[in-house]
Amino acid sequence: MANEISVHGRKKMSTLQKEFSEKFEYLTLCFIIDADKDKSCSVKGIDTSKSLAETRKKNSQEEISIHGRTMVKNLENYFWEELGIACQVGICNYSGHKHYFPLGDFNKLSLTQANKWAQERGCSKVTAKEIAEISKGVIF
Repeated sequence: MANEISVHGRKKMSTLQKEFSEKFEYLTLCFIIDADKDKSCSVKGIDTSKSLAETRKKNSQEEISIHGRTMVKNLENYFWEELGIACQVGICNYSGHKHYFPLGDFNKLSLTQANKWAQERGCSKVTAKEIAEISKGVIF
């Protein structure tokens, strides 16, 4: 468990976000409304106080564990294709933005590489405050 984050239906989305940012200190796991999937601005977060089972729109037998080798795009695709939940991996305090979703080559990085990418660019470590902010209204 120390090297992986388990994903299962009973887990609250907010717990998953917290575990994710504890493992990848410079990354946020943002659950967003479906219409904002793949958008880079005016993105709205969804209520993360519910479990994955309560939120998902699809039932999947696929099991996933999130680890450092998981690619950003594969993680986002898993939640969308297997569970029907839109999500994006984000960063905090980058290039004048409080919350930001890097696009392009960032999505081809492993989570470990993406975390290093954010650290090298001076992004902030993710705190409980940032996790709470991304779960309310417009993220950015």
